[in-house]
Amino acid sequence: MKKFILGILTVGVLITTACGGSDDDNNSSNQCQTCNQDFGGENITSEICDNGDGTFTITFNGEEETEDLNGATFEEIIAAYEELGATCN
Repeated sequence: MKKFILGILTVGVLITTACGGSDDDNNSSNQCQTCNQDFGGENITSEICDNGDGTFTITFNGEEETEDLNGATFEEIIAAYEELGATCN
């Protein structure tokens, strides 16, 4: 179930940001956000970190997964999570 939720969140982010892109040099390496989302009555907390190399890492329930930004900015990834109902800070 946990991998299913993480998979849904990852796919949602990738679909939402697949067409986004920026040519701006974003100096946001090692920037992290903690996101909380209610999913099926359960509060899910994940940490999302910009690795500064075109990838970001999602840590959820002790499991870590690194994903490609696919041309999106870290801020767009966080905005996508918030569009899916998460609260990030």
